[in-house]
Amino acid sequence: MERFWNIVHYFVYRADYKLHLLFTKINPFTLIHKLPFQKRLYERKGIDIRNEINEAFKRPDIGLSSIRAGGFMNILVFLICFGLVNFLCGLSQVSIRLRLYHFVIFIIASLVVNYFLLFKQDKYLDYFKEFEKMSHTEKKKWAWISLGAIIGIILFLIGSFFYMSYRL
Repeated sequence: MERFWNIVHYFVYRADYKLHLLFTKINPFTLIHKLPFQKRLYERKGIDIRNEINEAFKRPDIGLSSIRAGGFMNILVFLICFGLVNFLCGLSQVSIRLRLYHFVIFIIASLVVNYFLLFKQDKYLDYFKEFEKMSHTEKKKWAWISLGAIIGIILFLIGSFFYMSYRL
């Protein structure tokens, strides 16, 4: 379970970084860096701003893509918890009015689960190093499996709403 969840986390991280690279090409705010006074400023400091921004996203330990991937993994666990509650309500034919504290419990549960599966002692960094060494075909296979898992979680949530409304 831990390895699979880390694989999903890794491919969410890679997808986020690749989306960043795609959107930097069409991002109008990057035109600011092409202004003459900005170019001179960066030349005086001896930096290439595009490489600096890309590195800020790419770093697996504190990079922006890594942070957003971790947040996305928390959302996935939250959706699983929410779907389970809906499914159990439909199964027991009991209607529960979800209050704010229910959502707080879901959030805490998702943080705890991801802490132990991903972030405790930076496990995900060890897994990232392992997954970087995978062959291209292996990465492609696991990327599709990860996408399927994400879509499956979303479909599970949607299905739990239908099941709950059907049974109640």
